[in-house]
Amino acid sequence: MTRRGMGVARVGQALGLVPRQVRLAARAGLLDQHEDGTFDADCVARAAADQRRFMDALHREEPLSTRQAAARLHVSRERFTRVARNAELPVVERQWLRRYGRDIEVCYYRTADVDALVPYIVADIELRAAAALVARSQAAAQAAVTRANNRERAKHARQLLATRRIDEVGDPVETVLWAVALGAAHGRLAPRLRRFRDDPRAQALADVVTQARLDAAELGRLAAESAGPALRALPLLARPNEVASRLGVPALRVAEHTPALHGYIARAKLDELAAMPPGWLLMLRGDQELERVAALWQREQERVWELERARAEAVMYEASRAVSRLSDESVAELFGLDEELVAGLRPRSGRWAIEKIEELLRTRPAWITDPAAARAEVARRERSAERRATARAARRLAWRRGWAKAFGVAVEDVPESVGRPTPAAVRAALAAPPHWAKAPGGGGAETSV
Repeated sequence: MTRRGMGVARVGQALGLVPRQVRLAARAGLLDQHEDGTFDADCVARAAADQRRFMDALHREEPLSTRQAAARLHVSRERFTRVARNAELPVVERQWLRRYGRDIEVCYYRTADVDALVPYIVADIELRAAAALVARSQAAAQAAVTRANNRERAKHARQLLATRRIDEVGDPVETVLWAVALGAAHGRLAPRLRRFRDDPRAQALADVVTQARLDAAELGRLAAESAGPALRALPLLARPNEVASRLGVPALRVAEHTPALHGYIARAKLDELAAMPPGWLLMLRGDQELERVAALWQREQERVWELERARAEAVMYEASRAVSRLSDESVAELFGLDEELVAGLRPRSGRWAIEKIEELLRTRPAWITDPAAARAEVARRERSAERRATARAARRLAWRRGWAKAFGVAVEDVPESVGRPTPAAVRAALAAPPHWAKAPGGGGAETSV
């Protein structure tokens, strides 16, 4: 047989393979491939002569995905992934697929390497079964310890509750506290006692009742028996506002030194504290007075600081106004004109603002550098002011004549400060005539304008 190359199709036809299997055999070294991509004919002939051995070797080279490898080993994908990672199983191929709107990496493993994982799979199964057995044993031991602790805790809780059986002649605070704790643990609390269930002492005692693990019947009986004495003891408790009013200290501060329930204390105890204040009560009053004085001082300081800030702002405002204006002398020196001319060139506001100076320097009218043009500008402004004054006087005289005609008085009797005699203004003035319209010797008012 001569050495000549065979194409993929001919190799597949000779060995009964598809092109993918031919390329896989070449990558695995089962077939020799020339540089031009063809396959060695002698190698193909040897493979065809012992095709069963060749196919077994080729099947061992087949790539398997994670799902296929887990199915081949009859394990879950999670177990296979864990064992492959621990055994550092090599990945022969990686592909990226777009599924469920995201990119997923698919790893492929060699079939022979997957088959070699069988001992690792068996070891993983056995180790995890042993670990689960140990965990169950430890959990059972821990459960036994927990049950023993719960029994001991319940025993101590029952002993503590046995010492707290309250009768009606006892402290009203303790009577109400006992009823509130039993009602909270039982889940049924009288409406008049619900205001006390958020008290820390009541919540702590309710936890102790719960730890005692009393049966429902016994707990309900104790709650029902304690509710009556507690309701009868309520009038013996002083409200927080009454405590604060008589002792001059917030009720919650008093509760830190005497038995109390949500700020309520026994009236007998309140009378005793009001009649003879103990040292801690005097200290609380002193602290409260000190806080009041400190608050007053703080408010006074804030008022002083506010006044100082207002004065500082006023000073800064005046300083900014002084800086934002220039005198006639400064403007005359800036433009090189006489101070008298500068005084005649002032804006209508009567002051030289910085913004106006900047505008003049930007527009540069002829009179800011030429004294003759400045004099001409001053004369023009004087003539314009005279024309405006004459027009204003004529307009005012016409208004006065209109008012004089409307009220039938002399023009001299109408003040110069009157406004324009519009029809609406005349009607309003006729309804309520001004003082000058009632002057002696005045004529009768006209009825039409």
